[in-house]
Amino acid sequence: MKLCIISLGGYSSRLIAQEARELFSSVEEVKINEIEVRAGKDGFKVLHDGIELPSFDCVYLRGSYKYAILQRAITEALLGKCYMPFKPDSFFLGRDKLLTILELQKYNINIPKTYLASTIKVAKKILEEVEFPIIIKIPSGTHGKGVMSADSIESAKTILDVLEVFKQPYIIQEFIDTGAEDIRVIVAGDSIVGCMKRKGMKGDIRANIHQGGVGMIHNLKPEERELAIRTARAIKAEIVGVDILESFRGPMVIEANLSPGLRGIMEVTKKNMARDIASYLFERSKEFKETKLANGAKNVLKDLTKKHEKGILMNLDIRLDTIRIPPEITKITGFTKERDVLLTADKGKLTIKNSEDF
Repeated sequence: MKLCIISLGGYSSRLIAQEARELFSSVEEVKINEIEVRAGKDGFKVLHDGIELPSFDCVYLRGSYKYAILQRAITEALLGKCYMPFKPDSFFLGRDKLLTILELQKYNINIPKTYLASTIKVAKKILEEVEFPIIIKIPSGTHGKGVMSADSIESAKTILDVLEVFKQPYIIQEFIDTGAEDIRVIVAGDSIVGCMKRKGMKGDIRANIHQGGVGMIHNLKPEERELAIRTARAIKAEIVGVDILESFRGPMVIEANLSPGLRGIMEVTKKNMARDIASYLFERSKEFKETKLANGAKNVLKDLTKKHEKGILMNLDIRLDTIRIPPEITKITGFTKERDVLLTADKGKLTIKNSEDF
């Protein structure tokens, strides 16, 4: 089977590709900034350096939120043609903190109390209603960037004035005091491939490793495991990093990442999660391929039933030295157990005819 990883070519993507080469017959790494999608009367086409992307059994998309629209277009173009661990909507739901929050709320997933404002005027009005300290975010941004805290209405207004230059909606959340700790969980389908607790630097609310945070071993609780998997399902993603806070109201989701980094969490846990993700991609690709072949065979049999064709190319179902004929074929022939048939057999050939024809 063939795998294509479309990404920015970062450490984690390269590591997954390296492990995948032990499983897939071929693995191609493609830079996402070299990809284009064309749409026309013949449908979508995905091109790499101006040449149409060849067929793959699996395409795994990773990379920055900046490419969310392109990632969605690629997924839309390849939908149903190969296995992908994301749906087209995943790249809007998972790349935009605003949409992530709305989707998690829809699925009754525990999140901090959140306010959304489209203008600075509305955001400043919200400040008059909330209890401080608070967290202020913008929808885009990863690795803890674009996340700030304010302990007073004056400092919050100053932050909003600074963020106004980005021309993005504002996300205002209640502050959950966890001592600058959170839990990063890597989900693959219905399994957890790894997790760790992260603690931020002194004076920093962010626990991200990229912002100087320190990772520690964490024994995931059943409710945290369930929450992480439900979050992945909510944003229609099979492989995702979920960030969870331990609070007095139970575990809360604060963020989901469709392209989670592996370096920090693998160093902490000493576990090869790149291999686990590669294995997951391989097994799901096999399932997709087998399902596609089975559905193709069913469609051929349906067509035969409709058109009354005389031949079909298929593998024989032989059990205990007995050839079993698909029920669809029996239906086409009109044979019944009450009528005699004439069987003639030769090497590589079997003919069944109504005895009335002789």
